[in-house]
Amino acid sequence: MSPSLSLQMKSTEVDHGLFTDSYCKVCSAQLISESQRVAHYESRKHANKVRLYYMLHPVDGGCPAKKLRTDN
Repeated sequence: MSPSLSLQMKSTEVDHGLFTDSYCKVCSAQLISESQRVAHYESRKHANKVRLYYMLHPVDGGCPAKKLRTDN
C-alpha cells in the first residue's frame, strides 16, 4: 500500500482487514495495479460503500467520520 494511502486510512481508523493492497472487501474489488488501487480508494463510490458498511456494522459508535463530526 502506498504510504500516503496508508496514512489516509490510518487517520480514519478503518479496519485494515477490509482494505488491502490487492482487494477491497467492502466493494468486492480486485485491485491489480497501484494506480487502480489509488483510484479505487479515493473514489466517491468506495466512500459511499464504506459509509454504508459502517452504518450496517457499527463498531465503537459507527462510522469514524460521523464520530469525528459529532465530537466537534
